[in-house]
This record gives sequence, C-alpha cells and structure tokens, in this order.
Amino acid sequence: MLRKATRADIHHINKLTEMAKSIMAADQNPQWDHRYPLEKDFYQDIDNGHLYLYETNDDIIGYICINQLQAEWYQQFEWPLSIEHAFVIHRMAANPEYKGIAQEMMQFAIDITTEANIPILLTDTFSLNSRAQRLFEKFNFKKIGEYETDEFPFDKDAPFYAYYKLINNKEK
Repeated sequence: MLRKATRADIHHINKLTEMAKSIMAADQNPQWDHRYPLEKDFYQDIDNGHLYLYETNDDIIGYICINQLQAEWYQQFEWPLSIEHAFVIHRMAANPEYKGIAQEMMQFAIDITTEANIPILLTDTFSLNSRAQRLFEKFNFKKIGEYETDEFPFDKDAPFYAYYKLINNKEK
C-alpha cells in the first residue's frame, strides 16, 4: 500500500536511502552519495506532500517522490507534447528484499498521472544507473536526451538521461 509520508517516517526513509546508496556503490553508480539526497530533501518532499511510502505489514519498504517540479535542463529537449503541467518522478528507492516494489511504485506514478489527467510523465537518471534504466524501459519510457555538466549534483563525469512516458488519458 502506498501512502503519503510524514515527518515521523524520516528514520525509515533514511534507512532506505542508505540501502539504495550502498547498492549504487556496489553497482559502481555514484548517482547518490554523501551529498545527495539528504534528509532535508525528504523533509521538503514530505512538507510539500510529494513523497509516498510503500508500506506492508507496518514495514516501510519503498518510497517515491512525484510532483510537477522540473529540472531546468529539461527545457533543452523537443518533447512530443507540452511538458508545462507534466508530473515528474524524482527520488525513488525500494528494499531489494521485497521483489516487485519498484514496479508497483512506478505503476502508482503512472496511475496518479492518469487520474490527474496529465498527458506526460517525466523522469531522469544517471547514465550509470542501469537498474533505473531497465525499470523505465519496462514501463515503456522513452529516452529523449542527455545532460552533462560539472555542476552539483550532476558532477559525476558522465551524462544524465531524461525520459518521458505518454499517458493515455481516455475517458473511462
């Protein structure tokens, strides 16, 4: 079950974040490190109502941040339609001991985008984050381009990839 996160959940969120950072390090993927994401990022997500937790049997085993805040660098691409009101997936982590949680959170993001009648869902990830790329491909996200800079938090000596998914918002 997915629910909105509260400040009382921060310990669980930090634990999942450290788990994700360890997995990324083992994968030779420096996307998340000691500088990002930080507890303050999650407090901001929580306070804005953008962070959702996956909870099962009173265990918090995943989180996903979904909002309409876009990275400035998204503006450089020729999107298939306007991204003015697009939903964007930001931070996401899942406990690997529970199979299928990342897929369920991705489906949740697609579902709330559909329910909001938003025609496009955006996201991005580091070029060395093959786990995220496989997940995006599984859900038919299309890579639109890449961005590379030495400005924090993108100073990783490799590009970040931007993705989109068109959402079918037919009347039900």
